[in-house]
Amino acid sequence: MGAEATAVYPNTIEYKSNNQVNILPTYTTIWTAATSTHPLIQDLPIPKEHRDHHNRPLVTPTMQLLDFPEVFAGGDCAAVQDNSLPPTAQVAYQQGANIAQNLKAIALGEELKPAKVNIRGTLLKLGLNDAAANLFNVFEVAGESGHLIRQGTYLTLLPTPIHDFKATTEWVDEEIFHHHLDPHDVGKKVVQAVEVVGAGVVGVLVARKLLKMLGDEEKNK
Repeated sequence: MGAEATAVYPNTIEYKSNNQVNILPTYTTIWTAATSTHPLIQDLPIPKEHRDHHNRPLVTPTMQLLDFPEVFAGGDCAAVQDNSLPPTAQVAYQQGANIAQNLKAIALGEELKPAKVNIRGTLLKLGLNDAAANLFNVFEVAGESGHLIRQGTYLTLLPTPIHDFKATTEWVDEEIFHHHLDPHDVGKKVVQAVEVVGAGVVGVLVARKLLKMLGDEEKNK
């Protein structure tokens, strides 16, 4: 406690305590300290009373800076007034969508809406094929099942159908066909055929999604 890590090497850690530099031999280093606010955010002309204890700028429920309402901020570089939220990707993702909607509302002269963040749970990777998933703080899944849930969740958050198609086909190829089916047991030709079928199924699903998006755009026009 009260020590400052000054350097981390493969077999040692250098730390400073009571103005004295010490060396600690180690083969495993686990970093558990928190992150700090980016210097760019710290140097913004925002008074201390409009920042939280992590020095992040406070924003309104509509994600606007208190001193500069024309500026929107979210994620781990801002803190919503009277609303403690974890600095995680799912919070930033939902706040970003709200900021986009409010920018559109400004352009159309409509009323801004506050960001409604739904904490869906926590996903933690524990290795190549292991993970832990806490879903809505109700269900807990670990191991390979947690890994599949984590991978599938990230696939749903990709920005475009093209990204979704590419990542899904690679994931299906790696996780299911190569991981669960051994070519030496079932034959390379069978595996290759299943890969083609799987890619085709994914392609159809992505195509349907893309057509639906295009149809919705036409309706809006």
